[in-house]
Amino acid sequence: MGLSEEQMGIVQMQMATIGYIMANYKKFGDEALKVANEYFYELSKSMGQNIKTKMGITGTDANAVAAVMNAFLGQAAGMKGIIRVEGNKVIAETAAFCPNMEAVKMMKAPWETVCKNYSWPSFLGLAAGVNPKVTMEVPESRIYGKNRCFHVVTVPK
Repeated sequence: MGLSEEQMGIVQMQMATIGYIMANYKKFGDEALKVANEYFYELSKSMGQNIKTKMGITGTDANAVAAVMNAFLGQAAGMKGIIRVEGNKVIAETAAFCPNMEAVKMMKAPWETVCKNYSWPSFLGLAAGVNPKVTMEVPESRIYGKNRCFHVVTVPK
């Protein structure tokens, strides 16, 4: 699949971050990944809180979480329409464009390392910016050879 100019711009921004993570990992080992994991969770949590405020969202339920995640993913990551709500679960499912996946492939970076220490903490942090009690599981991921990434964020009732 060829990337559009807009998608390539998003991928290039991810390449800078992933390159920085990998350089620190090479120099400092697993401790660098722990720092990255915590940093991207907290950064995204702050972004989620800001988006929630700007959108005038006052709730903390699954619909509020989904609204914030959709706003961020559509705007900043070019991933529109991948979020849906099922009860108290916010489901993110994609088999199409993922800027981090494209960046990892271009850079030949270790995909699992990047997802688990950058992408996934960022995703969870974004949701936690709306409701700090959310949890997340990733029952399917393309890093494991699946055809899609399937993230499930559970929002306590």
